Formats: sequence, structure tokens, C-alpha cells
Amino acid sequence: GLVGETPAAPSVATKGASQQRWCKRCQLYQPLRTKHCYDCNRCVRTHDHHCPWLGTCVGENNRPLFYCFLCLQALELACFFVEGVQGISILEPSVILVVGLLLIAVFFIMSFCLLTFHSFLLLANLTTWEHISWTRISYLKHLSSERGSPFGRSMRDNVCMYCCSPAWCPERLRRCAALRRDDDGGTSWELSEQRPPNCLVRCCGDNC
Repeated sequence: GLVGETPAAPSVATKGASQQRWCKRCQLYQPLRTKHCYDCNRCVRTHDHHCPWLGTCVGENNRPLFYCFLCLQALELACFFVEGVQGISILEPSVILVVGLLLIAVFFIMSFCLLTFHSFLLLANLTTWEHISWTRISYLKHLSSERGSPFGRSMRDNVCMYCCSPAWCPERLRRCAALRRDDDGGTSWELSEQRPPNCLVRCCGDNC
């Protein structure tokens, strides 16, 4: 290189038993399950997806909140639909009300499908990014997706890890979920032996 030029960092660094990729934009090594979001212009830990409706990424610190949002959204739409049906007059139905109920039904189906998909991700200990881009992710592409997530454990443990991974989660709950923090305060994920998903998780995955 030229004299005085800052030497480029290696694209991959080994930390413990795992490899970390170098992000050229953020100038840092990405922990496992981290992805650079070009919309947010930053690296997001346990990256799930960028949500255009919320205008931000869904990742390690807000995945449980996003799941609660989906549950409440589906519940709200279901309540509106039931109330609307009760208000329809059989003899003189309101066209506006019928059209509104059809729209609510469409939105409910969409939100329920999204909720079902994220329930599968929760139980399988996967993210949307990992599920869709498995063969393109450095730490997953050499593994078989049929054998399940290398981060997965039992369904109970997966639910605990999903809910207790945010940095704002109390330390006592993080210990119950057997989660460790790294030097930056985030969840320290480690690759482990893959466990084939059980019938419930497999059924959800086949229908998502």
C-alpha cells in the first residue's frame, strides 16, 4: 500500500470459536447474527429485518416488542371485525360498513400470517434474515437448514432467549435464559450442534 495509508482490516477475524466479519461501512467486526442495514446505515445485532412501516430495524433489542405489536394488532383487528359484524343490519346492510369489514378482514389475515411466521422464528430461534438468506450467510451456508438453527435449543429455551436477549432485560432473567453478554453489552451468540426441529416447529415452518 501507499506510505501513510491505513492498513485495511482483515475481512474475517476469529474470536473464541466463531468468526466475525468486518463491516467496511461501520469499521467494526460484526458479532454473530449481526447485519449491516443500509436503510438505517448501521450494524444491527441479531438482525431480523428492516420494517418500512415502523421505519426502523427489528433486531436484538426490540424483537419481543415487535412480536407484542403483532399480537395486539391482530387482536385489535379481530375485535373491530366482530363489532362491525354485530352492527350490520340484514334487511338494510350498509355498503360502507361491508366494505370496511372486508378491508379489516384482509388486514387481519395479513397480520395473522405475519404473526404465525414470527411465532415459527421464535420457536426455532431464527431470524427472518437467517431463514431467507441461509445459503448466503457465512456462518450458516455450510450447514443444512433442514437440521434447524445452530443457535436453537428446546422450545422453552428458545422462547426465553427470544424474550430475554434485549440489553434492557434484567440480568436475572438473562441468566435464566442462559445468555451471556459480550464486552459491548450485547448477547454473545455461539454456534452449537444443530437440533432437528420438533413436529410443531416443522409444521409452522412448512406453512410459512
